[in-house]
Amino acid sequence: REGHRAMDDYDRDISRMKNDALAARERRRSLFPQINEDFQRVQVIHNELVRMLQSGKGFDYGRLADLTGDMKKRGTRLRENLALPEGDEAQTKPKRPDVIDDQQVRKDIVALHDVVVSFVASPLFKNLSVVDAKVVDQARDNLDNLIDLSDEIKKAAKLLDKKGASPQAHP
Repeated sequence: REGHRAMDDYDRDISRMKNDALAARERRRSLFPQINEDFQRVQVIHNELVRMLQSGKGFDYGRLADLTGDMKKRGTRLRENLALPEGDEAQTKPKRPDVIDDQQVRKDIVALHDVVVSFVASPLFKNLSVVDAKVVDQARDNLDNLIDLSDEIKKAAKLLDKKGASPQAHP
């Protein structure tokens, strides 16, 4: 009896593992359209930010805040849906400047541009079966930086929009 019970338990465990694997695969498959949409939208937003930067005109800070808010949202959802491993929490964020002005926003947009270019060019997206830890870590770090920079630009844009684009001390 004990042997039969052990075999039944074993069969149930195997069946449960197969069902869990099937459910996880189905979940990943169902996430692909959203991952693709977010990946594409990050690039569209990036292109619009670059055009704003290259125009040489002053920023429409309301629009800039909307775009970077959307980029942060898409980046956060990508981080969740791609299920990239957690990063090193010991990593400290760079200190933000004391003054937020048009020049700082421009510098942050250039930094965001570099991060987006690196992220979308990742070998992770060229070959989804890539399991190189360095590639995965770089993609995760890029995504974390994309989220952080988007948030910083959004905050600065809202502040500058409210204050009429005069330099303000960082809160």
